[in-house]
Order: sequence, then structure tokens, then C-alpha cells
Amino acid sequence: MMWRLVRRFLALFIRVFIWHPVVTLVVVCLALFAVGWRVGGMNDPQLLSTVTTTPPDSTVAASTGVVAATTLTTQAAPAASPPPAVDQYIKGMTTFDARLMWDALDPTAVQAMVTQGGSQQALQQRLDDAKQSGAHYDNVTFIGGYPLQNGQRYLFYVVTRRGFAAPGQSDQVFFVFTVGQTGKIVKIE
Repeated sequence: MMWRLVRRFLALFIRVFIWHPVVTLVVVCLALFAVGWRVGGMNDPQLLSTVTTTPPDSTVAASTGVVAATTLTTQAAPAASPPPAVDQYIKGMTTFDARLMWDALDPTAVQAMVTQGGSQQALQQRLDDAKQSGAHYDNVTFIGGYPLQNGQRYLFYVVTRRGFAAPGQSDQVFFVFTVGQTGKIVKIE
């Protein structure tokens, strides 16, 4: 009698879990989720917190009367806040001010741009062209930062903008800022 129950259980197990791998995958995923939840992986309050701020200098398109506010959303612990140079670069980017962007760069980054034929004036011209064509930034989100062993930091951003890819079209781009030990931007990817 007992052997018959064991055989039926094994037959059911083989039929469900071996011949139907999707069922096996779902059961394994649910088990891993339950274990992770029990251990406390999803209970960290910092993972669930989001701080949203709107800078006081929102841009206004005077010719159309449209207000295009740029919001900066931070999804990180306060200790991981970006250095002032990155905030300055973002402000320059969203207000189309090449001087702010250029001044946020480390001298080595400036030299690399100059070597490639770039200049503050050329950057300002590109920004002016974009602004005149109606381009603006909708949202800048700081995803987080990561300290490197050499004293530099990576800072990750996602930017939602409109009018850069095509007139009126919204798109999203990412930026990875490498900030040197001096607090200035060494590299932008």
C-alpha cells in the first residue's frame, strides 16, 4: 500500500515538474522570492524612498507661452548626493548655458575636448541651436553613485528630453559622470 502511494507521488512529480518545465520555473521563482522576502531583501526602506525636487529656475519658452519645468529626482541615500560640479553641469545643460557646463569640467577633461576640436563657444552654439529649435529637458533623474578605489566616483543619470531627436519627440538618454578626487568632472559617457 505504501509503495503504491510513493509510486503515484513520483509519477505525479515527474509528470508535472519534469515534463512541464514552465511549472518548475514558476515554482522555483516563487520559492526564491519567498526566501528573499523572508531574509529581508525587499524590506529596506531606502530602496523604496524617492525625493523629488523642482529647481527654482524653470525654463519658459516666451514665444509659445509654454512652461517647461525641469525636475530633478534623486533615488539615493543623502550621503550619496552628487558633488556640486555635477549639479552645475546639469544646471548648465538644462538652461542651455555652456559656461556652467565648461566650468564643471576638470582641466584634463577640458584639455581632451580642446584636443578633439571642441570649445566653450562651439558648445554654446550647439546649445543655442537646440534651444531655438524648441528642445527642452523634462526630467533629470539621479540614479545613484559608486565610489571607485582610486578616489573617483561614477554617477548615473537618466535624462528625459524633448525635441532633440525630432521636433516635439520625447526621448531618454543616460549619462555616466566620472568625478575626480577634486570634485570636478573627468569624463562623461
